[in-house]
Amino acid sequence: MLKRLFIPVVALLLALGSSSVMAENGDSEKSTDPKTQNETFEGHYDLTVVNVIAYVTDQHGHPVTDLKKEDFKVLQDGRERKISHFKLYTEDVYRSVYEAPEAQAAAPVEKAAPLPKEMEIQPIYIVLYVDNENLHPMDRNRVLSKATEFVRRNLRPPVQMMVATFDKELKIIQPFTEDSTLVVQALRAQRMVTGGTVSRDADRKRILDKMRRYKNDPNSGMDISKRNVWGLVLGAAEEESNDLLFTLQALRSTVSMMAGLPGKKSLIYISNGLPMIAGMELLYAYANAYDEPSALTQFSRWDQTSQFNSLVAAANSQDVSLYTIGAGGLRHASVATAETAMVGDTIASSVGEENYLDSLRFMAKETGGKALVNTNDFSLAFDKISADVFTYYSIGYTLNRSGGDKIHNIKVELPTHPEYNLRYRRRYVEKSLETRVRDKVMTALLFPLEENPFQLKIENLPPAPAAKGRWTMPVAISFPIDSITLLPEGEDYVGHAVLFVAARDSEGGQSDLIRQIHEIRIPAEDMENIKDKKWTINASLLMEAGKYRLSVALMDQVSNQTSYVQSSTFIRDLTIKD
Repeated sequence: MLKRLFIPVVALLLALGSSSVMAENGDSEKSTDPKTQNETFEGHYDLTVVNVIAYVTDQHGHPVTDLKKEDFKVLQDGRERKISHFKLYTEDVYRSVYEAPEAQAAAPVEKAAPLPKEMEIQPIYIVLYVDNENLHPMDRNRVLSKATEFVRRNLRPPVQMMVATFDKELKIIQPFTEDSTLVVQALRAQRMVTGGTVSRDADRKRILDKMRRYKNDPNSGMDISKRNVWGLVLGAAEEESNDLLFTLQALRSTVSMMAGLPGKKSLIYISNGLPMIAGMELLYAYANAYDEPSALTQFSRWDQTSQFNSLVAAANSQDVSLYTIGAGGLRHASVATAETAMVGDTIASSVGEENYLDSLRFMAKETGGKALVNTNDFSLAFDKISADVFTYYSIGYTLNRSGGDKIHNIKVELPTHPEYNLRYRRRYVEKSLETRVRDKVMTALLFPLEENPFQLKIENLPPAPAAKGRWTMPVAISFPIDSITLLPEGEDYVGHAVLFVAARDSEGGQSDLIRQIHEIRIPAEDMENIKDKKWTINASLLMEAGKYRLSVALMDQVSNQTSYVQSSTFIRDLTIKD
């Protein structure tokens, strides 16, 4: 696994070429420097279109597809915004583009404002996330059988699907693909996996059994004493809380991988649920068995709401909708009570069950997705997700960017149709340019990104051994000097470029993203000779042996233009003899 990525030493070198170019009209008072003459550096507003995806269904859950722009009302931060762009997407719309493009091209063009890029037909990315660590194997397998039907029915252009799992660690079993056979194979491979739920349930039942024994005979043994069992309850709550942190971190990492992807993004999360309050059922059962209502005051200590808020914020910032499936199906308190043999404690069982499902409802609601819980009809559950894949309203309004990162509250209303159900993402995260660059750098660790106006190049040089099983890998990152905007400063021309570097190993481990600012300073008398000259940043990356993918971006701080490039490298462990 990838542990660390460092750039401890960075040197700037000017790689001189053999050719030069003379500036035209060099004696003119008016600058003809191609790096400055066409630039304006006055303050301006960065105008963008906020795209809100809205799903409208009738009282029977069927999509409503006959609404007009005038039927909708959009508010941002409590203020109504004028809808500038509006489009209804349906399966027929997608088919008209991907199944008969020649007919689409021949169709008459309406005299209307063109849709912005983010509202045109764009890719649809769907992650099938199987949380083996929080899934009963039998529940998982019956859900996966229906998931394969969902894949076969919906995996066609422009849809791509990925399979991710969590079993102590996050694994990308199948990267994004348009091949349904590969996705189905990846899902089937999960049928033989046994996660941590079985052992955790066994531990929980042993604690509940001690409470049952105490209820029946308080004097039947020291192991069921109040003090002993209370320690076990707190230990179980702490373990569940710790496990949840790793689970949600893996989900956040998956969402972050999708950050730089364009288009519509969804994650289908399959599990038996996650605790909103760690140890909640045991705390209720303890309060009942030992007549100790003060035990319920521990709820605030083990409340995990802030962790779920963090996940939801991450999903909203990356425009990822979460669809959650409760694999346990339809459960009743009486069934749960019988399983744990806690006679008369239906409240603890019922509350405990809802505690795990409330998290699934929360994640879906706050990200514009859908929670499919308390049902044994998983075919119907996936049908509801299928309805969202191709059928929705795209509603756009203009936003003057603030230049920084800012969260906006969104509210969509249907004043003329209060009888319809309306679902949408409730927050829009405005991102600064640098945040958007960071997102793309991390996404490019998994998905190729071809945006390289600076002709940025990476050269991986031979690694050298370092301390404690790590290796120093020199990397030369070069680009033409005249691709960066240089402004006069005294007797020099100066530019500033921001370098971003991240790495990912072959097992899915990722480094933190490294950011550094580099000054590019050229004496005025050398400006006529910079054509065909390269500027090189020499970086030393401290890494462990293994296969890596590097993602690099360079952003011009004046023009705000950015280049992205990726490369693969292998660091061989020289301590292992052939």
